[in-house]
Amino acid sequence: MNMLLSVFGSNIAGDEQVSPMIEETRVENPFPGQNKARKLKEKGKAKEELAFREEMASSLRLMVEQKAIAVEEMKHRHKEWGKEIQEEMDDRNMERNTRDYTPMSKAYFDRKKREIMTRQGLFTAD
Repeated sequence: MNMLLSVFGSNIAGDEQVSPMIEETRVENPFPGQNKARKLKEKGKAKEELAFREEMASSLRLMVEQKAIAVEEMKHRHKEWGKEIQEEMDDRNMERNTRDYTPMSKAYFDRKKREIMTRQGLFTAD
């Protein structure tokens, strides 16, 4: 009971209400350098981890940029390939359609074709 009185006060059954107080006791670390060393080690690990994360993020951003460039190049090649195919088909159709034409009619249609292609920027004069 004496122990309780010393912790909670001597007025247990008295008029005043006394809130129990918990005393803080500080225990000295027998190895003070180890705590500091451990904290520094943890701090170093945190820095290494942060550097690793930043490096990974940078690497991923670079990969995304490279992928975007590759996709744009692929779209451009596909578009150019489509233009080439269309031109070849147009040439074949024109030849098939003009096979039975007279030389004068063929010359006329060739001139018209060159005019159209020049306007579109697809043909340069010889």
